[in-house]
Amino acid sequence: MPTLTPLRTGYRFGSSEQPQEYAHPPLIEVWLGVDFASPADFNEITANEWRNRLGPEWPADWQQIGPAERHSSKPHDIERQLRNGMGDRAIRFNQDGFRFGWLGHDGSMYPRYEAIRDGFVATLDAVRDVMPKLGLPTRWSISYVNRIPQGTVWSSPVDWTFFRLWQPNPLNKLKIEADGFVGRWQFPLEAERGTIVIELTHEPAVSNKSDTEFLWLQMTTSGTTDTHESSLFDGLDYGRETIVRAFGELVTSDAKQYWGAFQARR
Repeated sequence: MPTLTPLRTGYRFGSSEQPQEYAHPPLIEVWLGVDFASPADFNEITANEWRNRLGPEWPADWQQIGPAERHSSKPHDIERQLRNGMGDRAIRFNQDGFRFGWLGHDGSMYPRYEAIRDGFVATLDAVRDVMPKLGLPTRWSISYVNRIPQGTVWSSPVDWTFFRLWQPNPLNKLKIEADGFVGRWQFPLEAERGTIVIELTHEPAVSNKSDTEFLWLQMTTSGTTDTHESSLFDGLDYGRETIVRAFGELVTSDAKQYWGAFQARR
């Protein structure tokens, strides 16, 4: 098993092996994002203007971001969303940039990173057409959101040890239970390339005993870009591989077997 090796500048992965992939991963959302030099003025563009450039599969009005979709990165400012007609792709705009994402809440199969990256590139082209005076990108980000239902790799908080950063309930003597637990870990990436943020959230049953409980595991990498746009894609690709490798480091072999792990090939 490869291990995380601490460096003065952050963390690197102690194996050159190809990262593992999964036949049926718990992945529910993937987001690729970019911020631009201010003033970006994304709030000045209407939904209909984006539709005219993106195509008829996109709506002409902004759509609400519901609670079920709020497990992806919490907004620091107002976000406005467009979701395509199939409901499996979305674009979220804020004042400084946008995020293009895949949504798998309806059970659709993860289409692979390359397909989502292509959608991000197409959106970036549209943004450049609609906003020709837009400056250079300043920051990239990528988020993978996993929804892990009770009854899969865990039945009770005792089983959360499938995730290696979880510690058995440290407040047990105070009779403080883990219901509603939220954990957040942040590490610098190697060569000062940014950060990885790992968030684990327990969502208890809401209304009655038949409701399913979930663990949400979100992993986000982000960093600054250089003065050329190619560094944006270098950052996204690096961030994606970091997330995939980190996931493999942080879950147990039994959990990976449950999700159908196999070795990726290039």
